[in-house]
Amino acid sequence: MSNTIDAWQPDESQQRVINLQQGVHLVLAPPGCGKTQILSERVRLARNNGVNCADMLCLTFTNRAARGMMERIKANIDNDSASEVFVGNVHRFCSRFLYDNGLIAAETSVIDDDDALSILARYTEEDEMKVAESFKRRRDYFDIIFLSHLMHQIACAHPKNLRLHADCLSAEDVKAMRNLCELARTDFTPQSITDIYLHASTYESMVQGAQMDYASLCLVMALLRKMKLAKQYEDYKRENKLIDFEDLLLLSYDALTNDNEAVYRRYSWLQVDEVQDLNPLQLAIVDAITDPNNPTVMFLGDEQQAIFSFMGAKLDTLNTLRQRCGHNVHHLAINHRSPKYLLNVFNTYATAMLNIDPHLLPKANNADQGQGNELQVVSSNVLDTEYKDVAQLAGNLQKQNPNGTTAIIVNANRDADDLSRALNSLGLSHFKVSGQDLFATPEIKLLFAHLNILANPHNFIAWARLLKGLRVFEGNASARNFVQALLRCAMLPTDLLSPQMPTYVESFAQCFDNEEIVVFDTETTGLNVFEDDIVQIAAVKMRAGRVVEGSAFNVFIQTQRPVPAMLGDIPNPILAQLQCNPCLPPTQALQNFMQYVGNSMLLGHNADFDYNILRFNLQRYCPEVNLLEAHPTYFDSLKLIRLLQPGLKQYKLKALLEVLHLEGTNSHLADEDVMATVSLVGYCRQQATQIIPAQQQFLARQRVQNCAATLRQRYSKLFNKHHAQLYSLHTHPQMPAMMLVIDEFYHFLVAENYILPVPNIAYVNAYLQGNMLQGSEAKALIQQLQAHIMELNTLKEADLCGSDFIDERIYVTTIHKAKGLEFDNVLIFDAVDGRYPNYYTRTDARQTNEDARKFYVAMTRAKQRLFVTWALSREGYNGTSRPCELTPFMRPVLHLFNGG
Repeated sequence: MSNTIDAWQPDESQQRVINLQQGVHLVLAPPGCGKTQILSERVRLARNNGVNCADMLCLTFTNRAARGMMERIKANIDNDSASEVFVGNVHRFCSRFLYDNGLIAAETSVIDDDDALSILARYTEEDEMKVAESFKRRRDYFDIIFLSHLMHQIACAHPKNLRLHADCLSAEDVKAMRNLCELARTDFTPQSITDIYLHASTYESMVQGAQMDYASLCLVMALLRKMKLAKQYEDYKRENKLIDFEDLLLLSYDALTNDNEAVYRRYSWLQVDEVQDLNPLQLAIVDAITDPNNPTVMFLGDEQQAIFSFMGAKLDTLNTLRQRCGHNVHHLAINHRSPKYLLNVFNTYATAMLNIDPHLLPKANNADQGQGNELQVVSSNVLDTEYKDVAQLAGNLQKQNPNGTTAIIVNANRDADDLSRALNSLGLSHFKVSGQDLFATPEIKLLFAHLNILANPHNFIAWARLLKGLRVFEGNASARNFVQALLRCAMLPTDLLSPQMPTYVESFAQCFDNEEIVVFDTETTGLNVFEDDIVQIAAVKMRAGRVVEGSAFNVFIQTQRPVPAMLGDIPNPILAQLQCNPCLPPTQALQNFMQYVGNSMLLGHNADFDYNILRFNLQRYCPEVNLLEAHPTYFDSLKLIRLLQPGLKQYKLKALLEVLHLEGTNSHLADEDVMATVSLVGYCRQQATQIIPAQQQFLARQRVQNCAATLRQRYSKLFNKHHAQLYSLHTHPQMPAMMLVIDEFYHFLVAENYILPVPNIAYVNAYLQGNMLQGSEAKALIQQLQAHIMELNTLKEADLCGSDFIDERIYVTTIHKAKGLEFDNVLIFDAVDGRYPNYYTRTDARQTNEDARKFYVAMTRAKQRLFVTWALSREGYNGTSRPCELTPFMRPVLHLFNGG
């Protein structure tokens, strides 16, 4: 890959943009102008100019774009530096920002739309499956969900232009609120609206005793019910440490705009791609994370492709940025992707239909006029035959060029389904990207729930999905309720996987009271448990809850590996200690420690790290000692405190000492950290005393025992097997560790009839293995999960398109899901007036303009051939045939097409 990238030569307009390393700039870049190469090259140049990679932020719109940019960045700079550059979308940045800064509880789970509907159905007492299947009910439910977000913004005084989904309050809702304010004799203000939201039940009682006409009463009661449900949804999320995707934005914005002391990191070097697709709140977050002191910021966008208004994106964003950037607005002049005959279509259309100045449109880097058959308008007699004709055309194109890709681009999910059936009838293999996303199906979410549990056993929503998917419970709500009940008793479902069912907390308490515990900590050359060296081990022994006098152990160890000079933002204190203390050879030091431990139980804070780095250091320097055999179990004070004190924002030792008012210091020296851990362990034992009776009472219930037995029978074998593999260095010659786990769990689910076979599972596996994990240096399952679990949870079906590891060459996709993709051949289906522009919004100039941009996006997916198909007539509602007309969007370019 690096040879290809090294050979890339930017044109003059690209080079000008690459060289912009100061100030705030807007770059308008139509399709095919080489944005990804430019963005990656700018990172390399900034790095060469001395910009710290950790100060760089690259925001993209899709996972696919982020992956492509990161691959190029890694090819141009060393991997360690590349990993410090944040590359991802705004939601992913906000997620990392909230977790890293302790702004949300450490065990907070992110829910998707289906989870949100399920939670709300709990309060409406409706069948969530029926709600999901009804377009109208889904829309009503999302209005309630959106209302909870809007009320947050009103209460927090967010500027009006940043409000998300303000249309979830109808004119009738506003009228009802005014009526309530009159009834309460208060002004109609944000404060009064918030009061209605917070006290909807009180207002219901007030209304029932008031004189009000029936029509107004109905409006008011409907509004209050809507507000009560929105508040219940908000409360449920808070109580169960859940956030949805909108919360990621809202909470990040709140924290950043209230950061008067500048506690949170700002970035001095940013580039934001597809800026026209950002909503105003996302853009405000970008502004809030930008260092105010002379930053370098580059926004890249294309007004011709602004088609995401349904997600809150506004074309006004580009106009705002134009004004902000002043003279720093740049245009890319050369299209490097499209043959001249195609670019002529795109530019002619952009000038006539999108009102783009022709002087600002790119020129082709070639003189290719084609053979004359690359641009065609294809008509069918009626819509029914158009499905068959288009499917046949796609098949013919595949025969002519088996390696070429063909996309049939549709305007509606129903068209995609019908075209898929037509392709199937001709035996044409294809990939449909429309309707319910493959990664949003219950089957794939269940599969990924297992991975999430392995990565983080405290993941509430993953456990709920797994309990429902394995039919331990029949409904999502009952599964969530059960996990809630466990968490309230300081338990996880993993506590139920042992037949004796001693909980983790109870086992710790018994060990604390009756056995000898070695509390230990390590300082190391890095965070790679498989390769880094231990340079300090410290420990004390505890017996009957007390530190054994004179039991302190402390040793410094020689290493040939470099020791980092900094730990985050502070100098690494271990360096001075290594210089002024005698250091033993690794073999001697490790042998001394293992003799010291003897048969005692090991305990550490974040002990998964300390235990496993000790394990692999022993393998290197003391191969005769097998830690897994000598000490197969250990306790982790991090896990204990997360169970006993859920909801804390951070569980690092330093934060716990402060929040819980415990003795000790977290100095990043093992001997001092051990004593801090001792304080924490004593606190955990005190808390365990209070919770163990509740655990025993809960586990004694017959229903709980039945559920536990079912879960144990269905899940314990695979969970224990895969959990034991987390820190195994994987040596399978063909499949990465994560793929073996996915494959085994998937076949288990199918064999036990928990799911039906997933038709497109091969696509998922090919993508994960070929794109996500290919070339990864991470061999162990834990490394692969830590590196990719967030990406797994945000994958979309469209991410699979264009992968070299997907065999399909025919795609059926909606316009929105096709954005950012490119295909050799594009067939725009049913391009008739009434679809382009939409019949029902034809009098709305703003919507008609967006439809014109959608048609432009569809056309510009083509790399070689473009076919526009339509039916001369279609069946009316009364069984008669009515004539159709080709979309008026084709008029300015029709003369360039055959068949026009």
